[in-house]
Amino acid sequence: MSSGQPEPISVVEKRRRMRRVQGIARSLGFVGRVEYRHVISGSGGAQFGLAAKPENDILVVDAQAFRRDVDPDDVSLTAIIAHERGHQLLHRHKRLQGFLRRWDARSSEEMMASIVGALLVSDGEDQKHLLLKATAEAVQCGVELDDAVWLVSELHSKMERLL
Repeated sequence: MSSGQPEPISVVEKRRRMRRVQGIARSLGFVGRVEYRHVISGSGGAQFGLAAKPENDILVVDAQAFRRDVDPDDVSLTAIIAHERGHQLLHRHKRLQGFLRRWDARSSEEMMASIVGALLVSDGEDQKHLLLKATAEAVQCGVELDDAVWLVSELHSKMERLL
């Protein structure tokens, strides 16, 4: 991941990025405010903020997401936003909230948000990246790799039936 702040961009480019981010977020069903900030936040490119009401939730996408999107070896902007939409659904979708209650850890939420995100995208590469990210999160939580692959597959199947 790059450090430092991004090179300046024109007002036209900033508006283009904002429209692109909003279009992707809305196509994935995001409810709430969507913003583009021309900074590097260190968050991986986007952050979801949970509010009291869904219409007040916020999705902030930054310049790092656009850097990652143009790197053929990294995840796409759509996958980044789908992961954040996954967080929103885990908190807002009645049938998915149970997964959060049963797995009380931030790293588990990261894993599950990637799984939900994989269910939202149509591109096979995006799905693959998100499921690999979910598997890596499970391993980071201390799950053995073979068990992590099985766990992600099982959760994917269960969540797919709920959405």
